[in-house]
Parts: sequence; structure tokens; C-alpha cells
Amino acid sequence: MNKLCFTAAGVALTGLSAFGAGFALYEGSASGTALGGAVMGKAQDASALFYNPATMSDFTNVVVTAGFVTEHPTADTAINGHHGRKMDPGAFVLPHTYVVVPLPYDFSFGLGFAPEFGLGTHYNQDWEMAWNTRSTFVEGLTFNPNISYRITDKWSVAAGIRLLYFEFDQYSSPQAVSDGNYYGSMRNHLKGDNGFTDWGWELSTRYRFTDTISAGVLYKSYIDTKVKGYNHTRVKSRNYSAAEAQAQAQADAAVRERLTAMGLAGTPYWDAYYAQAMQQVSAQANAQAHQAVDTSLSSAAAENTGHASAEIRLPQSVTIGGNWDVTDTVHLGSALTWTEWSSMPRINFHLPSGVKTTKLNWHDVYRIGFGGAWDFHENFTLLGSYVYDMDPCSHRRNNGSTMLPPGDRHIGTIGLQWHYGNLDVTVCYGLVFMMSHDAWFTDSLGNDWKFDTHNGLSQSAGVSISYRF
Repeated sequence: MNKLCFTAAGVALTGLSAFGAGFALYEGSASGTALGGAVMGKAQDASALFYNPATMSDFTNVVVTAGFVTEHPTADTAINGHHGRKMDPGAFVLPHTYVVVPLPYDFSFGLGFAPEFGLGTHYNQDWEMAWNTRSTFVEGLTFNPNISYRITDKWSVAAGIRLLYFEFDQYSSPQAVSDGNYYGSMRNHLKGDNGFTDWGWELSTRYRFTDTISAGVLYKSYIDTKVKGYNHTRVKSRNYSAAEAQAQAQADAAVRERLTAMGLAGTPYWDAYYAQAMQQVSAQANAQAHQAVDTSLSSAAAENTGHASAEIRLPQSVTIGGNWDVTDTVHLGSALTWTEWSSMPRINFHLPSGVKTTKLNWHDVYRIGFGGAWDFHENFTLLGSYVYDMDPCSHRRNNGSTMLPPGDRHIGTIGLQWHYGNLDVTVCYGLVFMMSHDAWFTDSLGNDWKFDTHNGLSQSAGVSISYRF
């Protein structure tokens, strides 16, 4: 039996399947979430830092916004047409904090902290496709200083830095395969982070066409990050059948050769001598086969335990949108985001045993949102939105990992704002409907697996508190 090998299946990235296109996050605040991100031309609160920093020029006082948005995605799965395990990673909390400070000479400064990337999927340990991935958690938090400048009463621009903290944690059960034979499976745990050492940048602008109509554009650059951590592998299960069959075949050949050399071929004594000889060597051959499998599995586990790393290019994106104050109490907005996920065709994992590549083959996606607000009372505003979010891995074969269930998403969110003097409190609740879809994967033995998801649903809820000093 040749040296065993296995692939650390999965991808150094997966978060909430419902979080957004790929694993980008758009839940910058409760108000922004309730409006579907349609706040490109008009700031709601200090979360303008997240959606369009150029709108910071709307504030004439210091504004602080803080809160969180939760997400809880679930989905039913089917493997090769048979009902599989439920995907349920539990609830995730996405915190946010922002402060905007007006400065002299028409400048404004803002500082924000919010999650910009995230994924989270979890399947049971006995899930049929655990060889690909069993659970994955990804968190990408950005620390975002920005400065804006009001060029004219109608036109503002902004520029900022996005300091990134990126963490990855994944469990899988890769197959141990040699010469097309399956000898068992491993438990693999890959964990690491970038140590808050990587950064990108962003530029934005906002223009007021009239007192009631405005539009904005936000560009976010690539962020090249290197995740460093540790890969730990141990033996999960052993399969001796292939090694036993090979050992028995070798024992049979050796016994036949020995009996033939003794001149017993074609004699009436052949069967009796053959049965006796095989009885003597069969148990020993199996024992040696078991020992060889155990040794090879342990060696493969040891060779894949140690320091590990991966280089990841997080994609660039462009968001455009506008807002319209239809009346003094009715406000509408829209936003369109393009994200270049094709810039990340694969991820190379540098493991103790060598470089392992996970192919993604994702394509670029669009996300479009429409939001509205109604000031139905001097102290209350009703918010609502609809968002269509494209899936980057739809219509792809062997797209790398089951960490991101396939299928486009339809998102509906409502919210309520309470105004009391300089204090605003916003709550929101949303449902994410993930469309049923399928993807195909091939394991280390060359077997094809059809992975279907259906009844995909994520519930979100959040709260933000803003105060204008």
C-alpha cells in the first residue's frame, strides 16, 4: 500500500449563508438593514460610515450610533436525492459602533467598527459530505476611519481606510485515499487569523440634484490578507477492507507458488494443503494489513498537524444608489451593489504536508435593494425594504465547498424608529428566503455528489441607538 494522502476539504472562508452575496455583510445598522442599504444619498445616523461616508457632511453635531444585528440561518439539505442533515449554525451577533465628528472648513471625521465579511454553516458530525466541510465560521471585522469634505452645498466626497481583522475556523472529515482505495477518514480542524495586519481603502461621493433628490457612489478596494494559524488532524475512522483484500491476494499468490514448487499442482492433495496453508497465513496477512493502515493513517495525521496559512483576496465592490423625499413624511431609496467574486477563483492552503488548493470558480454578483420610510407620527418612523441578492456559486460544478449553500436570496425587512429629542432608537426584523438550488461535487475517490438545499430561511433582528450631541 502506497503512502496515504487526503485533502483538507473546505475553504478558508463560510459565514452565514444568508449574510449576503458570497460572504459579504450588509447589516451595518438596524436602520440601514431595515432600509435594505438604500441610504446612499441620505444619512440616517452615524452608520453613514458603513453605507456612504460622503453623507457624513449631513451632520452638524457629533453623532454616535451603536447596536447589533443578529442572523440565524437554517436550511434542509439533500444528498444525491436523499434527505440529508439540516444546516443550522445557530444565531450570530453582528455588532456595530460609529462616531461622526464635524470639523472646521467643511470637513467631517468618522470612525466605525463593524463586520464586513462573515459566514457560518454547521452540519452534524455524521453528515454524508463531512469530507468536504462539516462546519465553518468566518468573521471579518473592519476598523474604518474616514474623512469627508463638502466641496459645495450639493457635492461631498470622502476617503477612508479599512483595517481588517479576519478569522477562520473550520472542521471537516477528509478522506484518506491511496491508489483509488479508501482507507478511512480524518478529523481536521483548521483555525487562524490575520492578526489585524491587512487593510484596504474606499472612496465615496454624494451629490444633491435637488433639495429632495440625491445620489451616491461607494467604491471598496480589494483586501489581500494572509491568514496564519494551526492545522490539527487526527484519525476518525479506519477501513481495512482494501488492505485486507490486497494482503489476501498476496498471501494466495505466495501459497500457490510454494505448493507448485512442492509439486502439488494437479494432485489430489492440492485442496487440503492449500486450505491448511491459507489458514496459517491469512490471519497474519490481515494483521499486517491492519498495522500498515494504522501506521499510514497516523503518519498522514502527523504530517498534516502544525502551522498553516492561506492567502485570500477579498473582492472589490461598487455600490450606487439614490434617495428621494417624495413628501415631508414619505422617503424612498434604492441601492445596487456589484461585487467581484471572480477575483477569488481559488484558495491555496499552505498545510504542514504541502499546498492544498480549493477551487471556487465563483462569479461576480449583483445585489439590489429598495427601501422606504414613512414618518407616520412626530416620534415614530416606519421602515421597510426588499432586497434581491445573487449567489456567486450558482450554476457551477465543483465550486469548492458546501460552506455556502447555493441559491439566490430574497430579503424582506421591516423596522421602526422612535425619536425623542436627540435620541433615535431603531429596531428591525427581517426574513431571508434562500432559493432552492443544487451543486455538484467530486470526492477524492472520484464519486459525484449532488448537494441540494431547500427551505432555506434566515431570520434577522437588530437594534441601533443613535444620539446627536
